[in-house]
Amino acid sequence: MKKVLLVVALLLLATPVFAADVTVTQSQGTVSGTFKPVTIRYTGAAEANSIRGFALVLTTDSGMLLDNIRDFNRGESTRPGGGFGIFPGKFRDFVNAASPNWVDINYNPLAPWNDLNSQGGNNYMKMVVELGTLFVEPNSPGTSGTLFTVDVNKGGTPATECNMCIQVDATRGGVVKKDATGASVTLPQDAGLPVGCFKVAFQQVCTVPTVVNQLPADANTAIIGAGFVVGVRDFNWSPTIAKGKVMAQNPAAGATPACGSAVNYTISQGPTPVACFDPCTAATTQRTAYNGYITNKWDPNCWCNYPIGSGFQCHGDADGKATAAPNSYRIYTGDMSLVTSNWQKKAGVFPLGANPCADIDHKTTAAPNSYKVYTGDLARVTANWQRKGCTNMVGTLIPRNCPLNDTKNNATYVSPTTCADGK
Repeated sequence: MKKVLLVVALLLLATPVFAADVTVTQSQGTVSGTFKPVTIRYTGAAEANSIRGFALVLTTDSGMLLDNIRDFNRGESTRPGGGFGIFPGKFRDFVNAASPNWVDINYNPLAPWNDLNSQGGNNYMKMVVELGTLFVEPNSPGTSGTLFTVDVNKGGTPATECNMCIQVDATRGGVVKKDATGASVTLPQDAGLPVGCFKVAFQQVCTVPTVVNQLPADANTAIIGAGFVVGVRDFNWSPTIAKGKVMAQNPAAGATPACGSAVNYTISQGPTPVACFDPCTAATTQRTAYNGYITNKWDPNCWCNYPIGSGFQCHGDADGKATAAPNSYRIYTGDMSLVTSNWQKKAGVFPLGANPCADIDHKTTAAPNSYKVYTGDLARVTANWQRKGCTNMVGTLIPRNCPLNDTKNNATYVSPTTCADGK
């Protein structure tokens, strides 16, 4: 025998509520034109005494309309496709005991216009929805599922969001369990809004992706794909993030700044080089520039990374300067002059000995010549001629990552073809 739960009978119920029997949730789809779908679901209903009827009131504000209701089940409920269908508001108008095919009946779950002052219907800021079950045991609706989807229509309103509310309509029976007692309901609620109310936003929301530990090319793809642009890319040392990967980002992952804004990140150059340690200080300039260089005890200041040195010396930046804008060349005539003026000089006190800043490759040729400045240094200057530094972020770039091949840090120099971030 078919079991029918009559909403009219629910009007007599007044059962105390102590714990939530069912939770009503909402999820929002993608904006299409002036429409945004909002799907209403239920969950948590126990099988032993599951929910058998819903009477809900939906409202919006800010001039936005509830334009359509869809994705609800019609007719007899049989698993796995079963669910809640309209009952009894319009159900009685279309179905009787002789109805041959309930599923094909054309009805919706909106309460009649003037039935118990429902004021329901499409293209309004209020909908009164009745959902009930008609089933043969054991084919009752599941303990969770979708009730329906409504389309919120922004229309021509200037507002970019509205508050949508779901309330239990006690006048029409509320939410009722299988044993015909009233059910307690947990409704969705956004922070700062009344129970049952939540924001429906029409403006695009972009969320910053996680790019830390990614290669720059992958980070760029993720940033652009999330609706942002790639901002400033910087470099720094990191003891934990592998060289060439993103070590930090700003804004942080999960933030929601304006779509189209910039996401900046910092690329790891690997651990801090150990070659430029204590002697690379302003207070010991003479010592580090000459005595230590001659005895191979430490690096001269110009070999060090920024801010002690330029950070570009090992690529050919002998003079530690960039030319004037707009060219801003790190490797140019000043560097070539230093190399040529120190050509074939050996270790010794400058100016008789080589200027350590002209020693681009940080090597000494084989004995007996033992030149500090020779063809290896010239080769780097010519290979990187007229190249700019990464800090300029334009043109053909070289990374600020010197020193690279000093014997104290066992690094190997590789002539840069691009900046360290792959640009």
